[in-house]
Formats: sequence, structure tokens, C-alpha cells
Amino acid sequence: MGAPRTILPLIAAAALLTATSSGATGRVPQGFADSFVTRSGPRLAVDGRPFRFGGANIEWLGVAGYGPSDPSGPHFPSHYEVDDAMATAREMGVTVVRSQTMGDSVGCDACIEPTLGQFNEAAFEHIDYALASARAHGIKIIPTIIGDDARDGGTGCVYLRWRAISQSGCSLINMAPFWIDPTVIGDVEAHIAAVLNHVNVYTHLAYKDDPTILGWDLLNGGGSPVAWTREIVSYIRGIDSRHLILSGYTNAGIHGVDACVSFVYPHWLMGLAVVQPWIAKCKREGKPFIVYEYGWDRTNYPTLSKFTGFLDTLLHTPEIAGDGFWALESHNDGHGWMPIPANTSDPAAAKHIESGQWWALYYPGIRTLVSTAADMSARAQAIRRHNYAMGGIRVPAHAIPPAPIVTSVRRGRVYWQGSAGAKDYSIQRASSSSGPWKTICRRCVTDVDDGFADVGAAADGAWYRVIPYNLDGKRGPVSKAKQSSPG
Repeated sequence: MGAPRTILPLIAAAALLTATSSGATGRVPQGFADSFVTRSGPRLAVDGRPFRFGGANIEWLGVAGYGPSDPSGPHFPSHYEVDDAMATAREMGVTVVRSQTMGDSVGCDACIEPTLGQFNEAAFEHIDYALASARAHGIKIIPTIIGDDARDGGTGCVYLRWRAISQSGCSLINMAPFWIDPTVIGDVEAHIAAVLNHVNVYTHLAYKDDPTILGWDLLNGGGSPVAWTREIVSYIRGIDSRHLILSGYTNAGIHGVDACVSFVYPHWLMGLAVVQPWIAKCKREGKPFIVYEYGWDRTNYPTLSKFTGFLDTLLHTPEIAGDGFWALESHNDGHGWMPIPANTSDPAAAKHIESGQWWALYYPGIRTLVSTAADMSARAQAIRRHNYAMGGIRVPAHAIPPAPIVTSVRRGRVYWQGSAGAKDYSIQRASSSSGPWKTICRRCVTDVDDGFADVGAAADGAWYRVIPYNLDGKRGPVSKAKQSSPG
């Protein structure tokens, strides 16, 4: 079922858990890593201190290609891709990541629950690793219980099909029997129990005991019916009394629901004006509000100034305890960037349909059919400033990117795994692994390029190494050298 289960050596796992964050703030405070997020009225706290966050959505940390459609189908991200995403998130000032597939995935070989009642240890290992990486990078995680499945209409539709309950045009917003059928509710609760009681192979903590998890998001978008929400909240509380439970504003009055959540997407005619009454209702119930998905691109906010105005409103609305943009991608394992999710090659359609051409963010910025590289970069920096402001922290200098890993050199063409936060790279060549080294490309190549091609007789059997530079022009550590092969 799916990719083989992989376990890091214990020494590597220990190194991961004590790693420094990629941001300029240095080592992650132990108190933050070891403390649960708590609620007092409409405010959140960690380790006895007020906690307000700017965050990101990285939905693929458990399973890639499960929500947004992917021609390769659901598959596991690599450990490198997870670490790169976490390091990039930290560089952006992110302290909370929402990831649907770290709690929800059903009905596929790479899913937590591939078939009814059968649970996948390989899938759990990938979630285990993502939680360990998040902890090492000073990030809290919000997993989702019921989310999106691009192939089958939504997670709830999979549960219904497992019980042969028909629902014409089943989707996340049209799956009526899911909410009331007692057998299906029991199936959902069995899935919840498997997730909450699972023991992480890296941290040796059950998910229900892991302070890396901020809380459980009951439903993607938040709008679950009241009766179903009461039942599921009660069930979770019977297993897990320490994590927050997140739901929509209609459930703000339910005992056990700790925070209200929503999307903000002018792209889908759901701007902040639509959400303001929901914020007010949650305030009346003494619950904090989290805008845990918002659009950032020009289809949501046509100009950078309109977007920064939106971010300023979030910052200056005290009832909003946190927010998160949709959605962060990472470097690809091997070279370059992860492919654009839910892709299209139609420039006109790209602005309107559900495509990563408008919502996928690649840091520090690339060109898509909707965004220029400069516009994406400017908006990413606006998000970074906002995230630090939400935490009450002065914006630091950009982090020094880690050393790249050269993955392949054939006939002088060099490929490498990208460095989180790198703007561009220099390439050096030598006739032996010990040098002397000559710079043959001075900051002339980026992760968008098809590697770097060295031509001429000097490339035969030469050694190469790669040096990253951040947005401030600061040089990172050089990669290990790799020799060119002839084939």
C-alpha cells in the first residue's frame, strides 16, 4: 500500500527534534515546543503567554495530490519536501500550519484509511515525520478531520460510498446522509480514534498528547451541522481533553468548541465583509476567530495595496487570533519546484477555476499564468511582515539558506535540491574535489531553471558545487561537491 515505510535512524531523529529553526530567531524555545495552545475566553496562549499567529496552509504534508487534483494521484511527499516547506514557513514568520491531510485522508492507497476500518502505517509515518519537523521548526499544526478529496467529491462522500449510501452529486457541501447516518458517524469516530491514539514513531507521543498540534479542525471550511458537531466534539473530548477544537461560527455556542474558523476569498465572493458578522457572533460567545484560509493573489486582491490593506484589517481586529494563507508549496525532491497543483494550461481559465495557478505560493516567488514573479514575491513579503506583526515580533533579516544538495551532474548539467529562502545560486567548478574552485556562474541561476549547463571541454569529469544566496544577497553554505558523469 503506497510507498514503503521508512524510519530515520534514531540519531537522525534526535538531530531533527533539536534542530534550530530556519528563521533569524534561532533555536525554538523549549517552552513553546512543549506547551499546548490554550484558550481563555476569546484569547489564545502558549506557555502562559498570549499567542496570536500568522500562518500558512500546507495541505499536502500527509498526502500530496489528495485535495487539489494531481495527475499522479495521491502520493507521499518526501522528508526533504516536508522539511523544506517547514523551513520556508519559518522564514515567512509562520508559527501555525494548517494541513488537511494530517488528519483526513480516506479511500486511497496512500491514505490514512485506504479502506473502511483498515489503517495505513506508512501514511502515519509520513504524518509522524511532518509533526516532528514542525516541532523542530517551532510550528504548531492544525489537522482537519473531514476535508476535500478531489477525486471523490469530498471525504464524506467516501464514507457514504463505503456504506453503499447513495447521494446524487455528492460533494463537501452536498452530502446530507453523512451528517445523520449513525453507522457513518461511527465510522468517522473510528477514524478519529485511530488518529488521536496513534503513537508517533519519532516523538513517541500519541497525537492526543502532542503539544505540536494546536487543535482539531472538524470540517474544511467549518460549516458542520450543530447536532453532528455536538456528537463529534463529545467523542473527541472522551479521548483528548487538551487540544482545542475548531468549528464554524454556527457552532460557536457549543460547549467544547474553542474557536471559530472560516475562509476569506473575494475570489469566491467571500470577502471580509461577509465574515465580519461571523466574527461578531463568536465574540458574543467569548470565542476567538481564526481566518485559517485566505486568498493572497491578484484574483482576490487586484493590487498589492488592497492586499496589504486586508492584512492590516486582520492585524487590527483583536478578535482574530490567527490566520493562514492558502497555500504554500515547496521545492521538489531532486530539483526545482513542486508542480502547480490542480494545474491548467489555459490562461483565461487559470484566473477563474480551482487552480494553483492563482493560489499556490512559491517562496520567494515564481511566475505563473496569473502572477508575475515580482508580484508573487512582493505579496509573499507582505505576508511575511504580517506574520511577524501578528506575533508582535520585529521583522528579522532574511534567514541564511541551507546548503543545497547536488543531486545529479551529467555532461556538465548540474541539478540540486533547492535551499529554503534562496533567491538564486552561484555555480563553481574544479578539476578535482579539493579545488581550486572557479565561479563559472555568479548568481545567474534560480530554482525555476532547468539546472545549470556547463559547456566545453572543461566540463568533462569536472567537479561542481552550488552556493545559495538569500533575498538580502547573503551567501549560504556551499554544497558538497559532485563529479560530472559522461552519460
